[in-house]
Amino acid sequence: MDCSKLAEDGTPELGMEFNSEEDAYKFYNKYAFKMSFSVRKDYLNKDKDGVTTSRRYSCCKEGVKRKYEGDVMPKRTRAPTKTGCGAKMVIVLFRGTMKYHVHDLVLEHNHELHIAQCSHMMPSQRKVSEAQGFQAEISVDAGLSLKQSHELMGKEAGGMENVGYTREDLKRYLRTRRERGLKYGDAGMLIDYNFFGDVVTFDTTYKTNKEYRPLGVFVEAMCGKHPSTILTDQDHAMAAALSVVMPETFRCLCTFHIRRNFMKHLGNHYKENSDLPYMFGACMYEFEEVEQFNRVWEAMVKKHNLENNEWLSGLYRIHDKWARCMMKERWTAGMRSTQLSESLNAAIKNHLKLDHDLV
Repeated sequence: MDCSKLAEDGTPELGMEFNSEEDAYKFYNKYAFKMSFSVRKDYLNKDKDGVTTSRRYSCCKEGVKRKYEGDVMPKRTRAPTKTGCGAKMVIVLFRGTMKYHVHDLVLEHNHELHIAQCSHMMPSQRKVSEAQGFQAEISVDAGLSLKQSHELMGKEAGGMENVGYTREDLKRYLRTRRERGLKYGDAGMLIDYNFFGDVVTFDTTYKTNKEYRPLGVFVEAMCGKHPSTILTDQDHAMAAALSVVMPETFRCLCTFHIRRNFMKHLGNHYKENSDLPYMFGACMYEFEEVEQFNRVWEAMVKKHNLENNEWLSGLYRIHDKWARCMMKERWTAGMRSTQLSESLNAAIKNHLKLDHDLV
């Protein structure tokens, strides 16, 4: 029996025939709209080739809510949304014709149906059209929030009840559309660590518990490939651990921590208008030639009588890990500090634009 012959009536019957699974769903969902209940795509069976051999479409109130079995009752409980309704339409593929036939059918419901005026807002009837989705994307790109975009469409439709979908529907639609737009080339770039994952920052500055112990969480899941550069503070234990775990990784010292330690160890060596911090800053950030760095460093040490300062002497011995003249051949993605919110944003804003794709 061809469903086109029953188009005027629109009521499902045993033996009805459909050319595809999707045609069967559209027919049953159209009937559900007329009767004011919502359809849920239920179980399906497929053969070894992935072809659907049978499927059941059920009323959304099919099944029963599982009873609470915990030790403490929840403070809030949702109103029951399932009533054990048995209304359903089951289709089965006939191999001879490669069409689907209605094999099992129950039309009766055990609950009150929705009022006709609200049928369009039932879950199986709500849908964001391509035009609506395109308009929503334009609104979001223009700076409107999802809520504002939804309300704007409500005004254009003469009321929110005329939009035909909820804000959550719109959110899911936009997320799905963006996922579809993430082509394999983009995703491949994201998961291929060889192209971009060369710099790691590791910061244990923040204290997380009442004992004020630093917490550092570092997970390496990059197919065994070590990063080429890691930015850390001057912690000796960390340096020793990294030399064992990642011997081929270059350890770069965070300039933020160096400046902070500079104030701690040398703050009493200069007064107001002293050029000591400026000379030190120039050695750290400005000079690209080693000769220029050494010349200014020696002048700074001599001028401020710091020849015997152990901290400064120790810092000079490892200047290959923080001075610009030594760092220019190292890959740091423009970062010199573990303070991500400052250094990373400052580094990438000069290179990335909002309309760039991931690649």
